[in-house]
Amino acid sequence: MKTTLLTLGLALAIASCSSAKKEEKAETKEAAKTEVMEASTGISDYMSLKDALVQTDASAAKDAATKLAESATNENWNADIVNAVKTIASSDDVEAQRTAFKTVTDGLIASLKANDSEDGVYVQYCPMAFDNTGASWLSMSDQIRNPYFGDKMLKCGKVTEEL
Repeated sequence: MKTTLLTLGLALAIASCSSAKKEEKAETKEAAKTEVMEASTGISDYMSLKDALVQTDASAAKDAATKLAESATNENWNADIVNAVKTIASSDDVEAQRTAFKTVTDGLIASLKANDSEDGVYVQYCPMAFDNTGASWLSMSDQIRNPYFGDKMLKCGKVTEEL
């Protein structure tokens, strides 16, 4: 009986210690995840802008670009990127927004590659954009949702690399 009680007590002590370690690990992991999300606010705002262009929604693109301009400025992005974002934020013409979006994307891709900073972001490419000169965009998914053509050619494009 004593052996059984001692074994049971020891098992409970080990289990509670193990549980506390798991809880501590989960808290640490959640804190790290929060830091990553805070650090990539601009990327998140970029994705909102891309999604608005996929929907061919100039008003939503304008709103998303306004948020992106703020986070890009706060994160000290290249001035050319910030200016292109501001162009989108000040336009009601979705085609003009898409043209500026190409500038944003090209600058952002170059910056991400130079800083080796965004794991899990896909670079996607449509060869037919801008009169067959082609254009890239970033996505958090490998599914193609083309911001340059929206619903006209939603799935035109391919993944060219993963950053």
